[in-house]
Amino acid sequence: MKRFFSASLIVFLLCFTGNALCEIVDRIIAIVNDDVLTLKEAEKYVQVETKGKYVSVNEYFRNVQLRDKISALIDGILIKQQARKLKISVSDKEVDNIIENIKKQYLIDDEQLKGKLKEEGINFKDFYEGIKANTLRGRVMAQVISPDVIVTEKTIKEYYDKHVDDFKDEEYGLRQIFIARKTPDAEKKISEAYNLLKGGALFSDVAKEFSEDPSAPHGGDIGYVKKGELVPGLKEVVGTLMPNSYSQILNTPYGFHIILLSDIKKGDTMPFDEIKGKIHERIIAEESEKRYKEYMEKLKQSSYIEVKI
Repeated sequence: MKRFFSASLIVFLLCFTGNALCEIVDRIIAIVNDDVLTLKEAEKYVQVETKGKYVSVNEYFRNVQLRDKISALIDGILIKQQARKLKISVSDKEVDNIIENIKKQYLIDDEQLKGKLKEEGINFKDFYEGIKANTLRGRVMAQVISPDVIVTEKTIKEYYDKHVDDFKDEEYGLRQIFIARKTPDAEKKISEAYNLLKGGALFSDVAKEFSEDPSAPHGGDIGYVKKGELVPGLKEVVGTLMPNSYSQILNTPYGFHIILLSDIKKGDTMPFDEIKGKIHERIIAEESEKRYKEYMEKLKQSSYIEVKI
């Protein structure tokens, strides 16, 4: 599983490496009304290639990636400023509850969560603060942007007809390594299988040796499965995989799984009546995003912003 959380919740901690770190001295890189953004603060969110690409600080400061990231960071500062004006806040208890829900959704405990974050180079503190910032953003937007988006049945049907390819039921070609929970040393066995995969072993070979699923003699090939037929805990994970990539160890009520996505194909178009509720949600989300961009543009125009690089 390359990214097991939705983009809206993860704060990616992308730190500098190599000689470039020694060259960079902290400095103010942007002023946003009464707040400042420093280079060290921006470091967490900007991935810089250091393998000979940038040979001086001046070249680094001209990096387009940094300029792009600064815009997003300025948005975050403006949202926090608006939250203070509107007396909107998010408590630590609320963030704790969100994290508990994440653990329940992915059937993991504290140790497993921190382990997955560590594997992806994400500091737990930054993950925590990212959730708080995202929740704060949502509350500010809910207050300053009119929530009344009128969506009629006609609008939904027109959207459905225009985006018909988006509503074909996906089918996933899957392979699986499965160890039942009741199996002695189940966790040890699934870990051994996973380590073999990381070492370069073929998924089909490992499945034949370790898997307890009936598909084991066939290299773990369980054929095509519709997204809606996947058990909770697997559905969300499979949706994040790229073809020919495999998940991390997944813990479900049935046992331990490692899933490989071999192929994705579109199935039949889902009936309008079956998915019109989801289309309604999508239209509202798209309209909300449009209003958010318009609001941020007005906010920037009425603010003092100076970028110093």
